[in-house]
Amino acid sequence: MQIKKIALYGYNGKRRDIDFTLSKLNIITGGSKRGKTSIIEIIDYCLGSSDCGIAEGPIKDTVEWFSILLQVDNQQIFIARKSPLKGKKTCTNAHLVLGDHIEIPENNTQISTTTNIDDIMDYLSSRFLVHEHITSVPLHQTRNEINLSFKHAKFFIFQNQDEIANKKMLFHRQQEPYIPQTIKDITPYFLGASNNDEIRIKEQLRQLKRQLKQYNKKLFEIKSLKGNGLNKGYELLAEAIANKINIDELKEINSDEELITLLYNLSDWKPLNSPTSSNNEEIINNLNKKRKLLQEEKRTLSIQLNKAEEYNNTFDSYTNANVEQHLRLSSINLFKNISESNIHKKNIILESLKKLDNEIKKSTFVKPNISNKISLLKTEKNKISEELKNINNLLYQYEIKNKDYINNQKLSLAQATTIGKIQLYIESINWNTDTSELDLKIKRIENKIANLESELESKNTEDILDSIINLIGYDMTKWAEYLKLEHSKNPIKLDLKKLTVIAETPNGKIPLSQMGSGENWVGYHLVTYLALAKWFITQNRPVPRFVVFDQPSQVYFPSDLYITGSINEIVDDEDRNAVKHMFKWLHDLIENELKNSLQIIVMDHADIEEPWFQNSIIDNKWRNNVALIPLNWIEENNSF
Repeated sequence: MQIKKIALYGYNGKRRDIDFTLSKLNIITGGSKRGKTSIIEIIDYCLGSSDCGIAEGPIKDTVEWFSILLQVDNQQIFIARKSPLKGKKTCTNAHLVLGDHIEIPENNTQISTTTNIDDIMDYLSSRFLVHEHITSVPLHQTRNEINLSFKHAKFFIFQNQDEIANKKMLFHRQQEPYIPQTIKDITPYFLGASNNDEIRIKEQLRQLKRQLKQYNKKLFEIKSLKGNGLNKGYELLAEAIANKINIDELKEINSDEELITLLYNLSDWKPLNSPTSSNNEEIINNLNKKRKLLQEEKRTLSIQLNKAEEYNNTFDSYTNANVEQHLRLSSINLFKNISESNIHKKNIILESLKKLDNEIKKSTFVKPNISNKISLLKTEKNKISEELKNINNLLYQYEIKNKDYINNQKLSLAQATTIGKIQLYIESINWNTDTSELDLKIKRIENKIANLESELESKNTEDILDSIINLIGYDMTKWAEYLKLEHSKNPIKLDLKKLTVIAETPNGKIPLSQMGSGENWVGYHLVTYLALAKWFITQNRPVPRFVVFDQPSQVYFPSDLYITGSINEIVDDEDRNAVKHMFKWLHDLIENELKNSLQIIVMDHADIEEPWFQNSIIDNKWRNNVALIPLNWIEENNSF
């Protein structure tokens, strides 16, 4: 499988194509923020990634369908996958076309949802994986087996910008949770070290060992229940008595037969009144609700009563003051000494007395109403208090009943557990204290396990895997030395247990994380992926025949200074030569050693003025106004 074309279908009805050359070095060169990094995400999305890794921005804003045209021997496969809706991470809507020569749709109106991405992945898995395969998991480990699918091959074909120069991780997505173990589990299959026959044997072994464990557990339980003679029987009887299991006649037991007879009788024991589910819960809930309402009503009445009493006290003070003032004016002979000339003062005094008389009359009329209101409020409050008291008493009684119910439940459970122990004890006695039948079953399983383990050992899977790693290491060492990488004078190998590259030196193993600078980290990522790709090709393993590298020259270019991508922007002569040497090696590797059987796709800002490099550039150079997304698409989108 190789990539023939990537096509983006815009919401504007237009199409943007990127054509690739099969079995050659394909270089997309351009400046920063032109969409180069999104190429891997687009390919991955079309090949079934669960989430769309394309960054938010112009690409997702303008593209409705992402698509890829694959060449597989003499057949072509066209896969289009719809862009996720705003705020969503994925979309399963897909369009699939198979044929010898496919004319891809002209625009998005010719693309519709004909399938989903899961069905496409099932098709690719059945098309490229030789057989259905399940990874093997050691018996003592808890992780799940992996049903291998096409998506697992993608760990070996992509290197993102933040991966290719990373000294702490080697494989695509290795930094994600659970992915490192997945890579370790699937790699033996893709390398060809394990096969389906081996998996079948391992699965049989796993099932037999689980069955053996169950039989051994049962044997242990039987022996534990039997105990020492009557001692275990007496323990069970004591437990039955403690749990209030009714034993009609408990007499001294002098023989196994008497013990067994009594336990037989007890094994069928049933409680006379088994506790049923409580019906009080609904009643309690209703009482609590009613209590809450009454408490709220009582609080409201208390507030009203307090205000009424405050008003009454204020009213009494006012009335008493009026009466006192009236008495004071009436008790003295003010009018005798007032002459006719002061008739005005006399009239004022008379008017005041009249007003006081009216106020006092009103007070005597209103006073009974206030007193009645206070009396009614107190009566209502006392009534509610009494009702609350009755509810609290009822709740207390139901709580006691619930405690009894819970205790009965606990007792019932304890009784059932004891009866279960007695029944198991009786079953063991039924075997006449003889476990020979169970022992025979255990022996047979142990023999089957031994035979299968011997058969599995003869397959030498670990030895085969070691041999494959060594063979791949020859190419890694040869190419590392050609690229003049650090420690390349020593054997270079892939360490699958730690998922890194190691150099075998006289002083021990040196991992990638301890190998010098960024140019070494990039170089070892390249030689590892290409050595694996060569192995997959020569051994006809089910992995696509392309690899995609993003920004392998990043460690040489000062990202804040480069403009044209010309290697002349690199200050150091040695670094300029290293960049040219690296790309020339990629170019020649396909032409010579791999015999045009691999497609290498590189996205980079480097632009080398050499014919072999310029001939490898696909599409226009992504600089100035040229990018993955045409400028007019973005302008049209911004105009809405």
